[in-house]
Amino acid sequence: MSNQIECNKAKFWLEEGILFCKFIKGNCTKEFSEDFLEEYINAINTLSGGSYLPLLIDLRDLKEKEAFSVTTIIANNTKLKSALLSKSFVVNSYYVQFILVVLRRIHDPIIPNKIFRNYERAIAYSLETNQTFNACS
Repeated sequence: MSNQIECNKAKFWLEEGILFCKFIKGNCTKEFSEDFLEEYINAINTLSGGSYLPLLIDLRDLKEKEAFSVTTIIANNTKLKSALLSKSFVVNSYYVQFILVVLRRIHDPIIPNKIFRNYERAIAYSLETNQTFNACS
């Protein structure tokens, strides 16, 4: 992991044109709040250097309640929408996958949101999104 930034309950890093986000297991309880988003957005902006990049959010290590808390806050944040090319969520629970599908339908995202149960597929999607964007620009 190169260019790693750790901030409230999460770590971010940039690798192969993809921003990665992994939440720290056991730290995302009721205390997770929108206040952390400013730090996350700063970390994303620092790592991306102002470029639009895909964000891969790994929720596999979180318990369902922790993942729910995280997803409800980051799924529809306007500042995140303006800083990212796409968001990919990697989950290991059908419950969390269902919550993300519902949130995506309710909030009608500007940027593409994809939900994966396979980490490698999420990486492939993020790489493809980045390549497509860069080919068009």
